Amino acid sequence: MTGHDERRRNAILSLPALSRALFLLHNFYGVEIGEMAGELGVNRDIIHTCLADARAIVRAHVCYTDPVPGIGSATAALQARLQRDYRQTIAAAFAESGYPNNIAWPDPIADIAADEEAATAFLVAQLSALLRKAVVRSRRAGVAAVDQWRFVGPWCRRRRDRLLRVNDALRCSGWQPFDEWLADRMVSDHRYPHGYADFRRRRRPLPEERPMTAAEADGDEIADTVQIPVRLVEQPELTRHVWIFFHHYGRSYEEIGRRLGIGRADVERRRAQAEYAILGADYPSLASRICFKLMVKRLSFEWRWEVIRSALYG
Repeated sequence: MTGHDERRRNAILSLPALSRALFLLHNFYGVEIGEMAGELGVNRDIIHTCLADARAIVRAHVCYTDPVPGIGSATAALQARLQRDYRQTIAAAFAESGYPNNIAWPDPIADIAADEEAATAFLVAQLSALLRKAVVRSRRAGVAAVDQWRFVGPWCRRRRDRLLRVNDALRCSGWQPFDEWLADRMVSDHRYPHGYADFRRRRRPLPEERPMTAAEADGDEIADTVQIPVRLVEQPELTRHVWIFFHHYGRSYEEIGRRLGIGRADVERRRAQAEYAILGADYPSLASRICFKLMVKRLSFEWRWEVIRSALYG
């Protein structure tokens, strides 16, 4: 990447949330201005204004113009309206996933990044102490949470694994960054921002976690019907329960293990057995799994060593 391309990339990343999303969708995903205006319920002039503000900010960063212009009143008004919609959508998703209480949104309304942080903090508070500690440590100065996999130390791999579990909980709850939420609202088939479809499990409240219906209040018992694949019927009951808790209710390995009285490794193994059974394939033997893990570790070590060697010796 050339120096000019790097400056342009950093300039785009520095745009306000709405301007950045509209700029990327229009210039890199081919979304027409009229399509944006129709989905957001505004006229084309407002979208033109938003894109013009974004181009001016990018140009100022690339050309080292001082001062860098801000967004106009029309862009700010549209961003405030969409920010309120974003709050309502996230709150509804959390309630649908069975999380109690309400999110402590910043008041008065600040920037969109503060809303994303408030929604994340609400969900992190629901997690175990171990995962909360991993989040706190990842935000310390000098800790690159995203790049922890580059280090050989096993403690860094464990820390990264915990952060991936936090990220999984965020995705299962229905949480989305503002730009992804906006892109899904306008053009869900464009696969923003990765360019490929992203399968996400959704967390659902268990029968005892849902509000009691009128029929249940009258004493009627209502079964929570779960449709499972035919090939899973022949599996042991515990394996079926693991699959249902994981895929239908979107629960983590730790929570499934606590509810069923088994360890996390056993939950992971039984989930894999269910997946193989659904595909109609035989679950690999213990020897095959051990050989595969050893091969992965060897390749991983060789690749990590190559990264370190190239960094030290060029």
